[in-house]
Amino acid sequence: MICPHCRLNRRQRERANHTCSHCRKVFALDPKVEPGRLHDLKFRELVAKSAPGGLRITVEQLYWVNERRLHRFPTGLQRRGSAVTGVVLAVATLFVAALSVAIGGLAYLLLDPIALLCGVLSFRQFRNSGRYHPLQPFRSWLTLPDFERRVVARWRQVYGELPDGVVDGGPSAAAFARPKDPRVVVLCELPGVVAFLRANGFAERHRALLLQQPDRIPAGLPVVLVRDLSLDALVRAVELRARFAGHRVVDCGLLPRSVELPARMIRLRDARRMWQEPSAALAGSPAWQRLPEQEREWLCGGWSSPLITLPPVKLTAMLDKAVERALAAPPVTLAKAGTGAGAGAEPESAAETRRRAERIGFLTWPQAVPAPRSGADAPAPRPKDGGR
Repeated sequence: MICPHCRLNRRQRERANHTCSHCRKVFALDPKVEPGRLHDLKFRELVAKSAPGGLRITVEQLYWVNERRLHRFPTGLQRRGSAVTGVVLAVATLFVAALSVAIGGLAYLLLDPIALLCGVLSFRQFRNSGRYHPLQPFRSWLTLPDFERRVVARWRQVYGELPDGVVDGGPSAAAFARPKDPRVVVLCELPGVVAFLRANGFAERHRALLLQQPDRIPAGLPVVLVRDLSLDALVRAVELRARFAGHRVVDCGLLPRSVELPARMIRLRDARRMWQEPSAALAGSPAWQRLPEQEREWLCGGWSSPLITLPPVKLTAMLDKAVERALAAPPVTLAKAGTGAGAGAEPESAAETRRRAERIGFLTWPQAVPAPRSGADAPAPRPKDGGR
């Protein structure tokens, strides 16, 4: 391990008790002692790569960044057998059998079982060369509480504070100042994502009303719904869409196709819920019916992908794009023009909606261009620019 102070490579016996034998300075993390295979330089490197340009990440996001570093993501579906291995084993079977026949005698007792074993293995390789291993869920090296207790706490013990760019969490809800005139509502029921947004001033930058509970949403504002990728999250999204019928709702979440191989995404699976049926509301929603059958089976099979596991830069870009989509669309009209909020707002009629759409040219046929006039009725030609 390279000492973070003198930058010399020290063996394990030369850095006992987290102390460098050359400079006699104490460091925080030893990859042979603390879990996560981290040392001080690697810890700072992960923070610098995950939080570029002044971005701030939480401890939970740093944990997932390190887990992604340790995990070997498959590049595709892996076959259970190989035809090349089958050919090699078949050649070995013939060679051992021929050697057994050539020697004879007691060689049969020793070489024939080896030839039989090679033949069976060769057959299994050929048979499984067209089959694939089932996709395995993501396996963590350590849990988040262990990471906080043994890695983050050890860093604070030595250096006093975390590196620039890492925070324990965003400001508390009491210290969070809501904008006076919000343009959009961002509803996020995920505490980790909310802490990340508050730590980076997301609400102030977009003039958004950031909420964790679906209550007290101003009328007429578009709503950005931030969710995980799971069957339960989709059920919750359908319920919230029905609740916000008078608002434009923009779904900010992943789709099953975005986490399929070869994407380097974290795919989790709950072993206790290997199969679950969607609710009646979700099964009847257009969004669920538009999903391919393979993606619906993936969700019903207990698979999920938490949104907090995305790289912080990609998560920020996805949330920014969702807010831009919500603000690009015209606001939903809830009442007639000139009707006060306290006078009892009435929904817009179909005729008024049609007239308003015709005024902006929505779904209207273009009018025919009039034929040019000729003769005495034709207007005099206008001089071109610069001609007199």
